[in-house]
Amino acid sequence: TGKTVTSATIIYHLSRQGQGQVLVAAPSNIAVDHLADRVSMTGLRVVRLLSKSREEVGSSVEHLTLQYQVQHLEVPAASELRKLQSLKNDIGELSDSDERKYRSILRALEHEVLHAADVVCVTCVGAGDPRLADFRFRRVLIDEATQAVEPEALIPMVMGCKQLVMVGDHCQLGPVILNKKAVVSGLGESLFERLMFLGVRPIRLAIQVMSLLWLAIALLSFFYI
Repeated sequence: TGKTVTSATIIYHLSRQGQGQVLVAAPSNIAVDHLADRVSMTGLRVVRLLSKSREEVGSSVEHLTLQYQVQHLEVPAASELRKLQSLKNDIGELSDSDERKYRSILRALEHEVLHAADVVCVTCVGAGDPRLADFRFRRVLIDEATQAVEPEALIPMVMGCKQLVMVGDHCQLGPVILNKKAVVSGLGESLFERLMFLGVRPIRLAIQVMSLLWLAIALLSFFYI
């Protein structure tokens, strides 16, 4: 239906408003990766922040990840970091002083890369990563918002949000909750749905972008012939 293209376009224009960095979140890593890839096509500087436990897992947007961008910085500190990392890989561990130096350089470079980004992409839970503790995002977009449980949707919203865009389809599958008590307590209802019940009217995507694009190409080809 063109939802991803629409989301990427919204993110692009939010970034161009000059109100600081945009935080993009979704409940699943797959959704975040997909949107991060599409947003990067607009020319914005995108950083995909993964949890520490997933940094060694292959990703379709590896070149956008924080650890990749840190490792490929062309600055003296990044060169020193790579040397320490190589030493750590060879001998298994660093001395206490080298370990402290390694962590200090890594934190500084991660902060530098994150600070230079136009858009930071994380899972909803990942928005609570300590590496983002000092950042404030006035503009936040949550994709697949109807599949996120309400508490996790709130995490990216408490990062200084002044304008929130929630993207999702309330007619599709909602949050998957395995605990029946949690469902009865209300966690089976997403924040998106709750806002609708409170009278907030969603904007329905009524035009299929790709269909219009192919129609335009077909008409141009016809007139050219």
